[in-house]
This record gives sequence, structure tokens and C-alpha cells, in this order.
Amino acid sequence: MCALYPGGPVKKTETVSYRIPSDVKSALKEEARRLGINPNALVSQIFNRHISWGRYVGQLKCIPVSKDFLRLVFGSMPRTEVEKVGRLLGESAAHEELLFLFSRITPGTILLFMDLWASHFDAWDHRYEGGKDFFTVKHDVNVNFSYFMKAYVSAVLRSTLGRSVQFEAMSPNSVTFIFESPLNKLADNRPLNNAGSNRGSKGLMGINRNSNSLNNRPEEAAVMH
Repeated sequence: MCALYPGGPVKKTETVSYRIPSDVKSALKEEARRLGINPNALVSQIFNRHISWGRYVGQLKCIPVSKDFLRLVFGSMPRTEVEKVGRLLGESAAHEELLFLFSRITPGTILLFMDLWASHFDAWDHRYEGGKDFFTVKHDVNVNFSYFMKAYVSAVLRSTLGRSVQFEAMSPNSVTFIFESPLNKLADNRPLNNAGSNRGSKGLMGINRNSNSLNNRPEEAAVMH
């Protein structure tokens, strides 16, 4: 599962050398053997996970929580409250996180943020087709969490891009949604709501065209509002 955009460059690999403690090397080899993959593939997964999501966990003050905890919390909340919380966070916290990560809110940084948000769930897919962005996110929590995600995503995109979101599928395990892509207007790439100073953030057309790593710890999720 990954983010795919038209015209993206072919992914290249390079050989690099790092010095690590011998016990770390042994642990990596043992983990790769347990997973049935090459140690190089495991190290690439770890690096990709850090670059796509892990490096932001501390910056955004996220904490890991078990899915059992999320199931208990969201399962005990009325759906109206779940949707209210999702809307509030999508209209407030998401704006703060966008500005913190990218210094400005533009069509490009919003899509980068959506990819980052989706990448910390169990599995996800983002495709651009026919002028629309298609997201599928598998969370495996419960149906109330799906409604939370619907309210959150709708609030984020409505309050930043002015986009309405169409939810094609919702289940206790996943959501699928579609919206008109801001890629169609990225040539303009002017700041949107709550624009801040530009600290060198790049538009989506310049970066993040290749695969993003998945969260390989399905029973633990980092909470990002």
C-alpha cells in the first residue's frame, strides 16, 4: 500500500554503509529471519517508516496506544460525540500540525499531511486518477472509529481546501474516501488558510511521489489528531 501519483520518477536504490553495535545487527538478522525477508529489506522498511512517519511522532507529541484502548474508548462513546470530536480536531489541531510540519497550508502540503496521517495506520492506499484523490485506510478498530475518521477528514479538507469528501465505503475496519484533487491546481500552489512563513517546504509535485512505508505493528497505533 502506498501513495501513487502520475509521472513519478523510478525509485532508485544505493549501497551505503553504517556502523551499528553487534547486538543490534544480530537482532535485525533474527527479526528478518522471523519475518521471512532479507535483512536489507527489513532495514529499508525501518528507514522508510521513520522518514514517512516515525520522525514526526515526537515532534507532534504523539503517544502509542493499543487498539484495545481505542476500541474501548470509541466503543463507549455515542456516535454524535465521536463525530463532534472528529470535527473539532479536524478544524483546529490539524491546522496547527500542518503549520508546524510545513510552515504553510497549500494544496501540496495538505496532500502531504493526508499521506502522513494515513501512513501510521495498519495499511493504506492513495491513488490519483481522473482528477481525484482516492484514499483507503485500514485501521481495524471499530465502526465508531470509522465515523471519527469520516468527521475528521471531512473537517480537514472542508476547512482548508473547501472540498467536500465522498465516502465510498465504511466498515468497522476501514474507510475509503474520494475528493477532487488539489493536484489539478498545484501550479498555483499559493498558501491557503492560516498561511505561515515558508521554511523551505516543498510542493507535492516535487516530493513524496514514491511508496510510503506501512505501520508493521498492527496492534499498536500512534495517536495523531
